[in-house]
Amino acid sequence: MKDAPGEHAPKEGGRPPKGTPKNYLMAWLLVMLKGYNLHGYEIMKELKERFDVISDPGTVYRALRQLERDGYIASWWDAKEHGPARRVYTLTDAGSDALKLWSAALEAYRSNLDAFFNLYTGNWNKKN
Repeated sequence: MKDAPGEHAPKEGGRPPKGTPKNYLMAWLLVMLKGYNLHGYEIMKELKERFDVISDPGTVYRALRQLERDGYIASWWDAKEHGPARRVYTLTDAGSDALKLWSAALEAYRSNLDAFFNLYTGNWNKKN
């Protein structure tokens, strides 16, 4: 349903989009922080090296700030003995709830993709 002129739908923030997910970065950031306190560079490095998820650093840091504004993650400055202080991020309870929503949305999307590829490869059984 479209919004009336001058009206805007509420912001979804870190929650999954309706329909086909187009940007998984928010989900990746939330899942990376599940059980871990990480700084931005660590997140980007792990996403690239372990999962082949490559994103512009500016995009990642903007997404982290948005997730924090929306209450899905929290952060603090960690002063190191050597080198500059780093902002460390952690998942909040609201972020855990958003991650559950992402998981459900991506599971439904995966089921839809499985059906697509079954049809594409000829393994689809048409129901009468």
